[in-house]
Amino acid sequence: MQPQEEDFMKKYYTDEAWARRTSIRTQASPQTLEDYRQKWRRLFLEVEAGLDLDPASEAAQLLARRWVLLAEAVSEGESDIKAGAIDAWKDHRNWPLAEQDALFAHYGVEASSDRNASMMRVEKVAKFIGQAIARKYYGSLDSIRLALVEKSPDEGCSKRWVELFRDAESVLGEDPASERAQGLVTRWTELMREAETTRFRSVPRLGGFHEVLENKRPSHTPAAVVNQVARLYRIEEVSKFLEKAFAISRDKRDSA
Repeated sequence: MQPQEEDFMKKYYTDEAWARRTSIRTQASPQTLEDYRQKWRRLFLEVEAGLDLDPASEAAQLLARRWVLLAEAVSEGESDIKAGAIDAWKDHRNWPLAEQDALFAHYGVEASSDRNASMMRVEKVAKFIGQAIARKYYGSLDSIRLALVEKSPDEGCSKRWVELFRDAESVLGEDPASERAQGLVTRWTELMREAETTRFRSVPRLGGFHEVLENKRPSHTPAAVVNQVARLYRIEEVSKFLEKAFAISRDKRDSA
């Protein structure tokens, strides 16, 4: 990428976000970058093949979840980086041709002689993901508001939920039967028992991780929607992992 192209893309980001984005990319290993490229290309083709799906369907939501979580990994969850990327995408038709070609290459789309046709492929996929994210967000607003209203005044307990979430997210790739995963089950069970005697009892769908939602007042701006949906997907990932680990723990107790 030429310096002038770098300068062009920089205008969509705050100085801090651009510096952080640059740091993430330069510090990533070639293997990591190639892994991301392959994941984006495979996922793009899968989404393109599913464009006829109802964005609210389970299959569409699984694709959206993978898309959002992959974007989270690439940006390391930095909200300002994601906001810059969203602003850049809004203006993608005005990008220099080299930047548009880089976009096509990112998703494995061959830039045909009809550039508009190539761009329309990318736009259809982006539109579908946007629709799926919107369905997830607006379908979850009641749960979000409920979680915020039902927060416990016990800040110590809230902190333990956040710590448990972060620890569980760090072991998602491990065997749910591992010692670390089973240790998290013990902590999760203790917190859920405490929740049964507090105002937490009304938010089981969030797995108890209401405090991780962070936003005091849900906003409907594109960046805020993406950030909130990313949190919801992350919470669901952690909750499902702990549920698997809990099932293993329960089976061991029953067979003892």
